[in-house]
Amino acid sequence: MFGAAVLGLAGCAGSTVSPPPDSAAPDVVLGVYLDALVRGDCSAGRTLATSTFVFGNGELCGHTTVSAFAVDGAPAQPNPTQVVFATTLVTSGTADGSISPGTITWFYTLKLQPSGSWQLAGGGGGP
Repeated sequence: MFGAAVLGLAGCAGSTVSPPPDSAAPDVVLGVYLDALVRGDCSAGRTLATSTFVFGNGELCGHTTVSAFAVDGAPAQPNPTQVVFATTLVTSGTADGSISPGTITWFYTLKLQPSGSWQLAGGGGGP
């Protein structure tokens, strides 16, 4: 059911995620964010995101538990400053019912910043 490589599983409680350098590729930034998400380290995840990346626009940390993830192939790149990744997440669901428990497909949009870093800017479950 997952893609070729499951990149993250429930990690050690209390561990922190080191932010990638500004020169990191978008897939690296997404991987670090997803590792933080699995650990429940919302503070680390927020350092990788723009102000638009909030619950209701892609952010899940603090609203559901994600126990595993996979990045599903190469991203779409609608323009040189934006990439969109499809992922498969295993979640506990949300209290408001907007995210179902179990395996879901979740899309993450990353945008290139003036500093040269890629940051999470949005996402969601799709159409």
